[in-house]
Amino acid sequence: MPILSYIMAFTLVAFSGPLLALAAADPVPGEIMLVIGPSASVQPAVITAAGGHLIGPELARFGALAQSDLAEFSHVLVEQGAWFVVDGRRIAAFCGVEI
Repeated sequence: MPILSYIMAFTLVAFSGPLLALAAADPVPGEIMLVIGPSASVQPAVITAAGGHLIGPELARFGALAQSDLAEFSHVLVEQGAWFVVDGRRIAAFCGVEI
């Protein structure tokens, strides 16, 4: 088996845990959410129109932190083109930041 296959297998195993943790982080209404999607879906106007407000960052290309008390906020964002919306607290904890 070529060395490249070993490297790819190791990389897949090493990153599958964090990726699964991100995918399982359901957003909680009223808490910070991470919105991931094409740049048009994470614009402040789209987030505001969905019933939330942008927390930051201002210049991220594919992601934004947002917050809304509406239970359907994450579903509306996905309908507006976001790829997925996950719990921002879990992502912050994953990065070593406590919110």
